[in-house]
Amino acid sequence: MKKLTVIALFALFCASCIAKPEAPRPQPAATDAPEMQIPVADIDMTQVYTYDHSAEVVTEPQDDDFYRRNIIVKATGDNYVVYEYIDVRIDKVATLASRYCYDTNPGKSAYLRDLYLNRNHKRRATFECIDLASE
Repeated sequence: MKKLTVIALFALFCASCIAKPEAPRPQPAATDAPEMQIPVADIDMTQVYTYDHSAEVVTEPQDDDFYRRNIIVKATGDNYVVYEYIDVRIDKVATLASRYCYDTNPGKSAYLRDLYLNRNHKRRATFECIDLASE
């Protein structure tokens, strides 16, 4: 019985909210003052959208010693290479894999087969050396 009473009161409350007429919005007061005319000059858009490339900040290290410390070759073969890396983007590792594939098999490119995240937050990437033009 209590449930029915609560439901009836809730329905009555919702019905009163829905049926409530909307209050009229106040209109701005009419004035006899003329509207202000603001002159707008043509803007040269080439001056607005210029971008200063010298202000870019390079956050990635540029020294080769950083990459030697953070990228390790774990396994190699005639048609594959496995790298383990940390704090390096995959495109830097892919560049190394592409060079390895080209040196061992001229005319072949590196193709990313697997990418794993280890428990120590190091990643392992396996690249296959394949000839993409023949496939």
